[in-house]
Amino acid sequence: MKKTLLLTTLLLLVLGMLALSPVALGQRAYPLENCRAGAFSTEEDFMMGNGEPYDGNPYISDGDLLSPSGQLCARNADLLVNFNPAGVAPADLGLDAIDILDFRDRLAAFSTSLDDPFGKFSAGDLLFTNGGKIPNSALVAHFGIKHDIGLDAVQLIGEPEKIKAFAKRVREADPQGWDQGLLDQLLDIFDVDIWFSIEGTYWGGESQPILDGDLLSAKGVIVAPNALLLPPDVPAGLPQRGVDFGLDAVAANDALADKPIILFSTEILYRGERAFTDGDVLLMGDGVKMLNKDLIAAWHPKADFLGLDALWLQTEPPPLEDPFITHLCGDRSVGDFDGGLVGINGAGTGLYRHNPDATWPDGRPRQPCGNFVPVDGFLPDTGVTRFRVAYRKAGDPYLGVDTHDGIRTAWLIYRRAPFWPFPCIPSGALSTDAKGWMDAATYLGYKDGTLTGGCPNAGLKLAVWNTDGVLGFEPGPADPNGHYVLWLEYDHGGVSREPVEHHLQLDNTLPKINDFKVTLADGSTPVNACGEAPNGEHIFKVYADFNDDYYWNYKIRVRGGNPPASKTYGWHSYYDGTPAVIHTDRTGTTPDGNTVLLRTIDMTDLGASFTDCCYVLDLWVRDGAIRHSFNKRVTNDITGSSGWWANRFITFAAAP
Repeated sequence: MKKTLLLTTLLLLVLGMLALSPVALGQRAYPLENCRAGAFSTEEDFMMGNGEPYDGNPYISDGDLLSPSGQLCARNADLLVNFNPAGVAPADLGLDAIDILDFRDRLAAFSTSLDDPFGKFSAGDLLFTNGGKIPNSALVAHFGIKHDIGLDAVQLIGEPEKIKAFAKRVREADPQGWDQGLLDQLLDIFDVDIWFSIEGTYWGGESQPILDGDLLSAKGVIVAPNALLLPPDVPAGLPQRGVDFGLDAVAANDALADKPIILFSTEILYRGERAFTDGDVLLMGDGVKMLNKDLIAAWHPKADFLGLDALWLQTEPPPLEDPFITHLCGDRSVGDFDGGLVGINGAGTGLYRHNPDATWPDGRPRQPCGNFVPVDGFLPDTGVTRFRVAYRKAGDPYLGVDTHDGIRTAWLIYRRAPFWPFPCIPSGALSTDAKGWMDAATYLGYKDGTLTGGCPNAGLKLAVWNTDGVLGFEPGPADPNGHYVLWLEYDHGGVSREPVEHHLQLDNTLPKINDFKVTLADGSTPVNACGEAPNGEHIFKVYADFNDDYYWNYKIRVRGGNPPASKTYGWHSYYDGTPAVIHTDRTGTTPDGNTVLLRTIDMTDLGASFTDCCYVLDLWVRDGAIRHSFNKRVTNDITGSSGWWANRFITFAAAP
């Protein structure tokens, strides 16, 4: 919900600032770059329970700008420094909207929850940290709204350099120009747009109202009505569907982009089947993308819900500057893992979401990783002297950089041979130290070939983790089936780390087949191993009992006859909906510990090969673990290899 005015006076936070002029205050440094991974504000004040902000004050207000990684990016006073009269202690006016436009210049667009006590702006005006202001009347002019209706969510759309130029022109604008159509002129000149939401519903002269839950454009169109933002089964929209859920925060890219994305939060919660709170981050048309508890987890507040009032998240891959893990288990993006991209101490299961859809996790297998796990990402060409992939058990507290274990990897390096025809041959090694640190210049030079006579070692990853303790390779984690958290650390004149973490669940245990048998068509008369079925019996039933924490599917094969032939039934995945999997679920056969019917087989499927003969019936059971091989040069996906399936067989004799 919106910030309530239970107090009629403003809380003045004296930060020990000197009586500086507005120009000098505008040069005040604050670490906005802490929010490169995302930014938000809460609806409630709280005391942070972990770490220490840049000013040493653990008190966090609903006007401060926060990072999901648990770092303070800007105090409310920092954002308002160019609007504050000289010599006056800054007032915390809350933070209702944020759009970070440039980290280097600390340029952002924002709105406050309260009006300026000195009358310089209202809570409905769009402010810029450079001192620029667009009045609420100019934003809503095309909708026929004649009063200040407030401002709740903001996103500028356009090319970054043009948006920066637009913000500069806003700062220089004659205030009287806004009433004369200046905003339309500037939007056209710089080819930008402003998407926003208002704080009240406006009915005007039309039968269809403009809701405070609609996403609007300063050019006078509704970008996305509240009914479109929320999934069809949520009763959003007036008057047809019945509820205006509001629009408290938004982070979006251009609706005309190849992959349009709108992330947002609402003003009220919903307790229906697709439940969400007014602090969760939602994806347009799809529901919850990030829970409020995960957004605030790295701050360790005493409460588990603080609401969400302003939001800025990257909706497109940002230009990478600092080292960053991008992929786990081969070419799988960290964003496709549950908890694969969270703030420090954020939550997650560490399971890869295989083709996630509306029914995930029940409708599709969730996959752990095992054996050799490649970890890859971005490493800049210069500036970093060494790096490592660090890890800790999920649930263990984060203790700081260079304190936890690091993944150790040893590589076989190919170099140009000194003899004709100068082939690339294995010659030398590249290894991390005992804590997982790798020399960055050597790594990059070996990878692109500049240090190996033009022989690139393109298979190099940031790290390859020997999670199953395979002999002859660097040691791995203590628990081959553990749940871990990974992050990248790097030295660039001091040790730093990426501001996010990546959950990863390991699984190096194969499924267990506890029982496997075959009966006649009646389902009760057993056919013993090496036993003989009565002549003329061609229908048999196959039963089994198997289990695995991350079971995926099974297959059955019957083989034999004259001439030898075989018939394979499967793979049958627990989620595929066929009768063959009616007695399986995500952990194997069900009920657990029972021998259940898998399927019926027909020996006539072998055709003319079905003769009086001995037959072999095979059962393979596979889990969902993603596994790779590693020869110290490249990693290869081996999930499909039969070496990673549990297998059992029985024999019996049958005849037509």
